[in-house]
Amino acid sequence: MAVQSTLRNQQHPLRVLVIQLLQRCRQQWKGTAQSVRLAATVALTLCILSGAYGGQTWIKRRSEEKAQGRRLLRRNSGLRGKDGSRTIFVPYRNATAKVVIYPTKPTSFDAHRRLFLNPPRAARLADGQTASQVPPPNTKPGLNIAFLHQFLSLLSIMIPHWNSKESGLLLSQGVFLLLRTYLSLVVTRLDGEIVRDLVAGNGRNFLLGIVKWCGIGAFASYTNAAIKFLQSKVSIAFRTRLT
Repeated sequence: MAVQSTLRNQQHPLRVLVIQLLQRCRQQWKGTAQSVRLAATVALTLCILSGAYGGQTWIKRRSEEKAQGRRLLRRNSGLRGKDGSRTIFVPYRNATAKVVIYPTKPTSFDAHRRLFLNPPRAARLADGQTASQVPPPNTKPGLNIAFLHQFLSLLSIMIPHWNSKESGLLLSQGVFLLLRTYLSLVVTRLDGEIVRDLVAGNGRNFLLGIVKWCGIGAFASYTNAAIKFLQSKVSIAFRTRLT
């Protein structure tokens, strides 16, 4: 009797893995006590109900904010908070966006003012000016100690500490820039492989290279969009710190 082939009855490995996981979950579920099942069911029900209530509350709050934003946008006004902050609504696309402006503390102005009024001793001018005075407006700019001191003063204002939001934005932008450089190298190598397979007439590897190129291209497009988004966020954050 001829031996029949079993290739047609062979299942996909992913399907086999899913079936094994489901069987293991069923065995674990059957082996648990009835009280544990009841507690798990109650916990799952509470999670679903709390998620639905939270989602409904968030949607209701968003709708109220949009209605308030449209009303205040027509009046060209805003809301004053108890902490001195001001909430304004600006037009954004086909809706309104809420912007909260927090006031700068007077102590911050005093601390930043001392950074520019006390230049280092090596930054004195040639006319015998003391170190406690600032350079006049007609001073010729150059790459010197005074410029370095002013740059570090601005940097300490824009990035107050290492765990601030600005530090995270700069770190994220640096990571995405390195990722874009790596993706550019990968795309260049993949272009060479696609041309090689096209010239050699290897259709299977050529189509596989096209699929890889499309996948990497989609990820590279997301990386470029993230870089532009982070650049605008860093610009807004620095201008907010400096004003």
